[in-house]
Amino acid sequence: MNELFYRYGKCLVRHRVITLILVICISILSAAAIIHRVQNEIPVDFTPQAIFMDKSPQILRLRQIEKTFGREDNDWIIILKGDLYHKKSQDYIVQLHTELESLPFVEIVQSLYNSASVQNIDSQTEILSVWETPNPIKTATKDPFLRRAFVSEDGIRTIIRVRIERGKEKVSDLEPAIRTLLKTVRAIPPPENIKFQITGVPHIRNEVVSMMLADNLTYAPLLTILFLLTICVLFRSFYLGLGPLLGVLSAVLWSMGILLGCGVVFNILSILVPILALIIGVADGIHLVSRYREELNEGKQQEEALAQAIKHMFSACFLTTFTTAVGFFSLIVADTVVIRDFGIHSSIAVMTAFFAVMLVVPCYLSFLPANKVPSIPKQQHKLYDTIHTICWNHPRKVISSVIFLCLMAIVYGSNVRPNSHLLEMYHPEHPTHYAIKEVDQHLSGIVPIFIYIESKEGDLLEPKRLEKMLALEDELKKFPWVRWTYSLPAQLQYTHTLFTGEDTPPKSRALIEQELLILSFSDELPLEQLTQNQHTQMRILALCQDAGGTAYIELNNKLTAKAKEYFGEDQVIVEVTGDGLMASIGINQLITDLLYSIAIVIAVIFITLLILLRDIPLALLSLLPNIIPLLFTAATLHLIGADLQTSNIVSFTVSIGLAVDDTIHFVVRYKQEKQQGALHKEAIQSTFRGAGQAIILTSLLLVSGFGILATSSLTTTFHFGLLSSVTLGAAIIADLFLLPAAMNLLYQEKAS
Repeated sequence: MNELFYRYGKCLVRHRVITLILVICISILSAAAIIHRVQNEIPVDFTPQAIFMDKSPQILRLRQIEKTFGREDNDWIIILKGDLYHKKSQDYIVQLHTELESLPFVEIVQSLYNSASVQNIDSQTEILSVWETPNPIKTATKDPFLRRAFVSEDGIRTIIRVRIERGKEKVSDLEPAIRTLLKTVRAIPPPENIKFQITGVPHIRNEVVSMMLADNLTYAPLLTILFLLTICVLFRSFYLGLGPLLGVLSAVLWSMGILLGCGVVFNILSILVPILALIIGVADGIHLVSRYREELNEGKQQEEALAQAIKHMFSACFLTTFTTAVGFFSLIVADTVVIRDFGIHSSIAVMTAFFAVMLVVPCYLSFLPANKVPSIPKQQHKLYDTIHTICWNHPRKVISSVIFLCLMAIVYGSNVRPNSHLLEMYHPEHPTHYAIKEVDQHLSGIVPIFIYIESKEGDLLEPKRLEKMLALEDELKKFPWVRWTYSLPAQLQYTHTLFTGEDTPPKSRALIEQELLILSFSDELPLEQLTQNQHTQMRILALCQDAGGTAYIELNNKLTAKAKEYFGEDQVIVEVTGDGLMASIGINQLITDLLYSIAIVIAVIFITLLILLRDIPLALLSLLPNIIPLLFTAATLHLIGADLQTSNIVSFTVSIGLAVDDTIHFVVRYKQEKQQGALHKEAIQSTFRGAGQAIILTSLLLVSGFGILATSSLTTTFHFGLLSSVTLGAAIIADLFLLPAAMNLLYQEKAS
């Protein structure tokens, strides 16, 4: 195989013009595919379906129930805060409501303006339009079903919910609707004493995608400039430093051309693929250029030096890319769409980056005059010789020090637990973060869940069944982060109390039907959201704070157990569901999938190292530098006060795929030196001088590249950048200290 790679290098030099034409043609085709796709749509999906488990029984069941009751997860929310009692403020609410209601893509607008309340006036129970009462705000704050749902308890905040039609879920469809809604709201100037904020699931989806795209447009140029400056400084040559950069930019262009040309839609994780290809691809380019400079430094002619560089680096770079790509591709076994797509997109991009670098960089170097490549300064070996001396003379101390650091990392990292939050996408100072906190603390929260009840025999209007449903709703209210509930039994009990003064639900079937008939006279009471099919199907609705996925799963488990206890042998189906709960289950499954994928990646790495080295002890030793950095990543999560979340768990899978690259380059170079007859100590020293420089250079570039991402206002990018930097920083220590020290203990050879 090495002879084949050698001939490939010779061929590139001799036919460099044809190679250049090929590179230009591929680049033009890729650019055309990208432009054509972007002109037609925004190829990013952040719908709930892009996160939840694809076609899972829970999701399919939820969609079945929604065919009866409709869906309620597409509400765009306006929060108004200020003196709501003032007439100008109330006129403003009416104007907003009516203007938004007139938009063609709006299904319904819900606010105090079209709400109804059951009131006891002069010993008469009546159903009144809230807005027709003398004091609408006061009326609403006294109604248990409007309080928090539409007005805060202190009466200074109210909500207008705008339900966007179901067809507008994709960002390309949703973005124009959101833009029109914002334009409509801003066209109506609020009174001086009123301020408004925007939130809701559609707003968050649209905003997060905008932030993702902005990150790519911002950080891709920044990383390009950073890499160019750093490589040029470290190689002491602008022309030499330009090689890896041209290779990696071509890699990004080609991979995006392939993906977008094939109709790929990026999700919350795979939107990182372009930056990932940029960062990963530059490493192979640097290793290739570094080896080329070594060969020239030994006095070889340009054609021979380039052929030798490709001969020695092609297999090592392919193995590092292959293990990273297989690690990503292993995510195809995940239950969640977002993880499967991320794995497929990333593996395609990584392999494309390898072939792009191995074609573009040699092509560029073949045109670069050899006198433009500076020689390697002798003093550059001092750092690597020093590390080699430490690992050779004090291997046990080095290993003990690393073990101590690992134990510290385990102590901190063991406290990290999986959990997911809606707010995890935002930094605390972001306006949307603040808006969601406003709704959570002073109103109902924006996370919807519900308990679905279906009778197999008869309807659910029997007094005993209503009492059981009320008991189940009381259990739901015990969770402090459940901010608002609403059900037909609760509405009947409230109405019965107003009629009779008894704080109980109606005790007979006749009373239930009589009071239900009175409630049905009002079109403004949303009874259709609570009961369907002649009262054989009902729901207990709830709106909750952003309490985190673990809390929602606990709620599901407890309420499911209580439902079995209350209904016993009764022929009634009780299910806890809703998009809020499904999101929690889906994201927890996502986290589980990623943790599982780490095990697959580690297995792939070990098998690759075993085939490469044909030495089980050395393969096991080589595996350690790729596991240890994960401990430091977990410890970092604890130190920054974060849980395992969607926004950071992917960093573990990505980082272990990157960390193995340096290990493979180190052991491949060591093996090559041994094959040339070097003793162990000489082989290790030559490996430090050869691969060590490229390892440190690529690692520093990757750490700085990922580090820049930690300045993002989107926590997905922030955590990805920060945690990947930590992992790779730990990998440098493991590869350049732990691995050679362990190898020195394994091979009991004496210095020559």
